[in-house]
Amino acid sequence: MKRYIRSIFGAVSDIAVSQTNIDNFLWDVKSSLMKKYGVDAAERMIDPLVWYVSTGRASGEFLRKLINTKPYIIARKLVENSSVDGTLQRIKTYLGTE
Repeated sequence: MKRYIRSIFGAVSDIAVSQTNIDNFLWDVKSSLMKKYGVDAAERMIDPLVWYVSTGRASGEFLRKLINTKPYIIARKLVENSSVDGTLQRIKTYLGTE
């Protein structure tokens, strides 16, 4: 699946924030984690991010920046899982949505 669409001028367009795009992004992150760490570890690592998004705590800006980031980058941030708050803070800092 192509994650980015080039306009007629060659610029990369943002992916629109929708439930489908959010779900696809989270699956891409989880798949990246499963390949390296296995299913159980991937579930444990991605739980804080899924919780934050699914409970409605994530802002529109956070979601827009999140789904327009490469999934493997977010997966790397989740590997350094210390606590729910620490994990979310690391991702927010990376995305610049503090």
